[in-house]
Amino acid sequence: MTVFDHAVVNVLGGMEEAVARYGRLGFRLTPRGYHTLGSINHLAVFGSDYLELLGYAPGEREKRAELWEHPAGLTGLALRTQDAAGLHAAMAGAGVAVEACKDFSRPVEIGGVQHEAAFRTFQLDRKAVANGRIFFCQHKTPELIWRSEYQDHPNSVTGIAGAFVVATRPSAIPDMLAAAPGLAREAEGVVRAGNICLRFAPAEAIAAHFGMRELPGLLGQNMRMVGLELRSRDIAQTAACLEAGGVPFERGAGWMQVDADEAAGLILRFVAQD
Repeated sequence: MTVFDHAVVNVLGGMEEAVARYGRLGFRLTPRGYHTLGSINHLAVFGSDYLELLGYAPGEREKRAELWEHPAGLTGLALRTQDAAGLHAAMAGAGVAVEACKDFSRPVEIGGVQHEAAFRTFQLDRKAVANGRIFFCQHKTPELIWRSEYQDHPNSVTGIAGAFVVATRPSAIPDMLAAAPGLAREAEGVVRAGNICLRFAPAEAIAAHFGMRELPGLLGQNMRMVGLELRSRDIAQTAACLEAGGVPFERGAGWMQVDADEAAGLILRFVAQD
């Protein structure tokens, strides 16, 4: 069964600023992680998914350099699998262009004892996905990620409700994802992954959804991930948290929205939990 796992926010070399921003937004972030592949990260862990701030340490841009060619903002959507190698073989066998599996890890300290959080991932062919990655992630040590001490956030966010991707060909990526068991096509350009919807649509439709005249640009490409919707168990507390952090936001019936300039390059909409 394939479900949504996490969203990646590319902060490039600006990790300190991004951590400060997400602190003002009301997220409780994990300590800094150091991947064996060379990148650094902090997570905002929710009930069954998470948001990852991903970047590079000063002077280390050459590590995972292919990631830093992507713009700042939302550049990764990860889908969870229990068997990355098996899913990779199945999708390749169905004619989907996928890249080789990668195994990597990062140290995690718990109670003064160091452990290794380990992962196996593979991504859709990078030539098919512009301005980012869509990939599959197998957690070999999920107990090291979903830790209760990091899952309660001052802003009351409990999880990711949806991801929004501007696409000139809205069905292209959903057609590729259809080979993964558990991913349901709900409409043109809409893929349901567990309790999260991935929406691929022209710029005009996504701009209308967010009530905006302009979105982060396509940068000459055919798609770009631009925003997330996040569930809040207490939308009034979310608003209070944003106000306390000095974060400007728009408010609607049961939602509030933070512009990309305030969220490290992506639009964040907080919605009342059902």
